[in-house]
Amino acid sequence: MRDRKNTAEWKDSELTARIRKGETKWLDVLIERYYDGIFRFCCCKTGSREAAYDCTQETFLHLLRYLDAYTEQMKFKAWLYRIAANVCTDYFRKAARAPAGGEVLELIQEEEKQFAQIERRELIERALRSLSDKQRETIVLYFFHGFKLREIAEITDTKMSTVKSRYRQALEKLKEYMGKEEAD
Repeated sequence: MRDRKNTAEWKDSELTARIRKGETKWLDVLIERYYDGIFRFCCCKTGSREAAYDCTQETFLHLLRYLDAYTEQMKFKAWLYRIAANVCTDYFRKAARAPAGGEVLELIQEEEKQFAQIERRELIERALRSLSDKQRETIVLYFFHGFKLREIAEITDTKMSTVKSRYRQALEKLKEYMGKEEAD
């Protein structure tokens, strides 16, 4: 007879059979096995961590309540996820709410911002590569390191008029490059 230490190798069907016989201690094993996945699923369905906690708990209560109705025709995991989907649907019916609540919208907006920042950064890198080495150096020192044109002249050991010229030419090229990219 196997003990709880080796439950990772136990099949769901073995665990459900034991639970049906009244050995409810094995329910903990199933809950541990599926809790995180069910929670993530409920979180996606409800759009709220708080609602996902409630729906996850309700899913496992339904599991216990309806385990006798479970048949081996469907994989246990699929059956459990179907219960979770139904619980989430009921959650919206009872609360008269629409799915994808504020938290999901905030997460999506945050991801879109991060994606836009990455795209913008890549565009800037491509634009900088279109400049000559001296122009790029001037722009990088000015915008990314905060040096004034006078300081850039000192750093690069270049005349102030040359630094100003590189700066103006670089800005014109960048403006032209960015305009082309945004038009595409």
